[in-house]
Amino acid sequence: MFIIFADADIYIFDMDRRRFNNYLTIVSIVVIILQSLSCNQNKSKTTVNQVFNDYSVDSLMSEVEYAKGFDIYTVGHLKKLVIYNPQNLDKVLNTYYLTDSEYFHTYQPSAKLLQLPLDSVAVFSATQLNAFSKLHLIDRVIAVSESNYIHNKQVVNRLHNGSIVELAGNGNFYLEKTFEVNPSVIFYSPYNFSQKHPLAATKITMIPFFDFMESDPIGRAEWIKFTALFFNKSKEANIIFDTIVSQYNNYKKLAKNVTYKPTVFSDKYFGGQWFVPGGRSYIAQLFKDAGADYLWENNTSKGSVNLDFEVVFAKAADADYWRIVGNYPNGFTYDKLTAENELYANFKAFKEHNVIFCDSKKTGYFETGTLEPQILLSDLILAFHPELLKNHKPKYYQHQVDLNSANSFK
Repeated sequence: MFIIFADADIYIFDMDRRRFNNYLTIVSIVVIILQSLSCNQNKSKTTVNQVFNDYSVDSLMSEVEYAKGFDIYTVGHLKKLVIYNPQNLDKVLNTYYLTDSEYFHTYQPSAKLLQLPLDSVAVFSATQLNAFSKLHLIDRVIAVSESNYIHNKQVVNRLHNGSIVELAGNGNFYLEKTFEVNPSVIFYSPYNFSQKHPLAATKITMIPFFDFMESDPIGRAEWIKFTALFFNKSKEANIIFDTIVSQYNNYKKLAKNVTYKPTVFSDKYFGGQWFVPGGRSYIAQLFKDAGADYLWENNTSKGSVNLDFEVVFAKAADADYWRIVGNYPNGFTYDKLTAENELYANFKAFKEHNVIFCDSKKTGYFETGTLEPQILLSDLILAFHPELLKNHKPKYYQHQVDLNSANSFK
């Protein structure tokens, strides 16, 4: 009897095993069928590339007019963002496709396809934070870098209450904290193109932001369209940008036909070199549009040109104006300028108190100036041609007249 029961137990065990094997076989078949259906379903979905491959480059109209660093194209409910290499605009650095949530799953999955609007982002550019502010999107920002240099009141308040955290500071990047907050994307401004960004290891989508490489003041301001794209705020961005363009061109027209163009040079001697803006730079364009004769306007560089003090002095000693951006405790004075370098007193612009100074900290120049080129231009016109804008109150650039006063303007 025992043996029979033993045999019966064995028999029952064998039956269970066979049933289990049959179960696994059925599951495997179901999985294969589902995978096949999924593959067929994905094959039936359109790829983001196919949507735009049906159109030639010439038949698509970019929504970007002035900026050189990016283009935006739209076909149906899908947008294509093309970001160019700022060191070679003929080369595409990155391409992203963006669409609303209701259409997102109609396309084949792709690492380049982003679902709109983004709900949380990290922003590593102070100028882009200004765009977020103008577009009422600060609540989407959950992380920043180098918070000590941020003066945007909304961002500072959210940093204090913990709504925004810092993911980088003093050149260090906080990988663990980045994993913790896990933003949808990270907007960053790369200066070194040969090195991979330290936070790329998180596999979070990294979006490069190159507004600072634009040499046209209006083109630099147009990057507000870039920011707006990720949050379905293009209409709002277009309104803001169109206003900038209209006001900038009105000021430019005002100074276009001046009969006298004063000469001007820029910046200061620093670290053994004088970093002079190139003749095709952002600053050079502002000088030109403000009706001034920039001494290095024939230079072909879009960036800065490193020159010795003697070279600058030989060319700029008799210049009418001297433009400087910086910060001094309790304000600018000519005495403070010569305390840095007594040779500055030999420039005609110093002797005649024709320094045009921008307090970068007080005015928030580096944060807000990019999206206010029309104000930068009007400030410069007021300094070069005060008769054209008698009622204008300068915001960024102040013409420093009195020898020791930080608040006396011409």
